[in-house]
Amino acid sequence: MAYTKTIADANTYFGTDNHIRAYDWSQYTTAERTAGLAQAQREIETFFARDLVDPASGDRYRDDYACFEQTLFILDNTVRTRATETDAELVETSDTEQRDKYYGVTMCPMAMRYLAIPRPKIVRG
Repeated sequence: MAYTKTIADANTYFGTDNHIRAYDWSQYTTAERTAGLAQAQREIETFFARDLVDPASGDRYRDDYACFEQTLFILDNTVRTRATETDAELVETSDTEQRDKYYGVTMCPMAMRYLAIPRPKIVRG
């Protein structure tokens, strides 16, 4: 089954009566949300080496919810710049940000829960 979720589905998921972070989601433009959703899908598919699938009735683990959560995670952790035709605002990044930009994807903890990825266990010995 192909993955068919769209920005309209993400908007419903982050609705004011459905998600505690609805206000945060609403602060991004439609273009930012749409781009974030596309990027989140690519990141999850690359991370797990499989295509996302639409949920079936009664599914406990949800690719769609994970993708929506990863989208907000991406938007929250992306530096916004403001530019005009004559000048641009430059944003300084740390070495850690540069490393993360080029060496891997950070998965949102909530997305990991929806994908049933277990947390590492810490054992004292």
